[in-house]
Amino acid sequence: MHTVHLPKPGDTKNGFIASAVGLFFSVNDYNKNVDQDMVETIDEFFDSLQWKTTDTSPLVKEVPYGQLMMMADTDNRWTYKGSVTTPPCAQNVYWNVLRTVYPIKQRHLDQFKNQL
Repeated sequence: MHTVHLPKPGDTKNGFIASAVGLFFSVNDYNKNVDQDMVETIDEFFDSLQWKTTDTSPLVKEVPYGQLMMMADTDNRWTYKGSVTTPPCAQNVYWNVLRTVYPIKQRHLDQFKNQL
């Protein structure tokens, strides 16, 4: 999963137009050092998305993304200058791809795939 974060208008720094964060999830092949509190945070995040329909733009009041990112190991990551992955593929995006693979429940993965 990746998310793209856009700066406030006129607030670009060093020419970067956005930053992106990539997290890896797996049903079976995840880092075994992940504790139960982390699993609960991940479950809470995916449950909050409320993807119970095939609506392509579900509106959700609040997503605990901050809690997910506070839990994530951002010290161990790859970083690079790249682009946005969808047209028009804007350049100058600062990518942060976390190395840890986190657990995801099969039902959450299925919901994610069905939504996309």
